[in-house]
Amino acid sequence: MRIEWSEDALADLDRFAAFLHKSHSSLAPFVAREIIEKTRLLERHPKAGRRIGGSEEYRQIVLQVLNAPYVFQYRFDGSRVVILRVFHGREMR
Repeated sequence: MRIEWSEDALADLDRFAAFLHKSHSSLAPFVAREIIEKTRLLERHPKAGRRIGGSEEYRQIVLQVLNAPYVFQYRFDGSRVVILRVFHGREMR
C-alpha cells in the first residue's frame, strides 16, 4: 500500500516544525519523523480509521506521537492512502 501526502498535510508538518522550533527546536525533526513513521500503520491497515461523514473512502485516526494525540485525516481509494490533514489533538480547528 502506498502512502502519499497532500500539500495541505505537508503544510501541517511545516506548521508543527515552525511551532516546535520556537520552543523546542531540537524536537522538531524528531516529531516530524515520528509522525511520518506512525502513518506506516495505514500501509498495513488502511481501514483502521473511522469513517468521516459516512464515507467509506474518507477516514480519520488518532495516533499517539510522543505521548500527544495527533489526528490524521486521510483518503483510501483501494490502492493508496493519501494523508489529507494532520492536527495536534490540542489544536482548535
